[in-house]
Amino acid sequence: MTAERDAIPRPRTAVASARVFCRAVAWELLLQVRYQVVTVAVVVTVLYCVLLRLAPDSVRETLTVVVIFSDPTTLGFIFVGVLVLFERGAGTLQAVVVSPLSAVQYLWAKATSLTVVVVPCSVVIAAVSRGGLGFNVPVLVLGTGLTSVMLVFIGLIGVVRARSLNAYLVVTPLFLVPLMLPLAPYLLHTWFPLFYLVPTSGSVLLLDAAMTSAVGWEAVYGVCILVAAIVVVQRAARRSFEKHVRKAGG
Repeated sequence: MTAERDAIPRPRTAVASARVFCRAVAWELLLQVRYQVVTVAVVVTVLYCVLLRLAPDSVRETLTVVVIFSDPTTLGFIFVGVLVLFERGAGTLQAVVVSPLSAVQYLWAKATSLTVVVVPCSVVIAAVSRGGLGFNVPVLVLGTGLTSVMLVFIGLIGVVRARSLNAYLVVTPLFLVPLMLPLAPYLLHTWFPLFYLVPTSGSVLLLDAAMTSAVGWEAVYGVCILVAAIVVVQRAARRSFEKHVRKAGG
């Protein structure tokens, strides 16, 4: 397998590498349509839009932040597990191992394609909640996008070790529960300094800034901690992929 892998030519130029990556993203989006990932995302988005329109005005803004934080941003985490396990079951991961696609390109193709689905859902939810675009759209896109990318990489760290969906779902709470902790001080309107150490605190701060249009140092901090977290988890995801997929032959 090592000799076969080494014999596969890798893209030698930035343009060739970009073409390989774009084709990988397009293929991932096609898979999401085929496996009904997009359909599920749309249905969930519609349900949450109905819920938010029925919610009292006094809690709608807070509920919107909670919904966008806890649902569309975690869809990437759940779906990446489903997609990778489908690929493993179909033997597609073995093809990835010997393809021109590098580990980094494979991981970023997953993160990019799932984020492309998640971000529009979040914008629609916010727009329906507000009855229009009366919020900071760029900040919302930034917060949702960065959070989605981070969670996809975290999901990849877990799923490459799993051999079944049940096994993946068992370990999911170990990742998601700590990441949900920043919702507590947000709902209590009392922010504890310790929570600034949790990367998803940046998600909550950015989403709140988007909905209130109060973009200050908290939003800048949110971007910084999410970018730093993405750098860390992307490297961890790459190491996990190399160890549990590429070296294991899929």
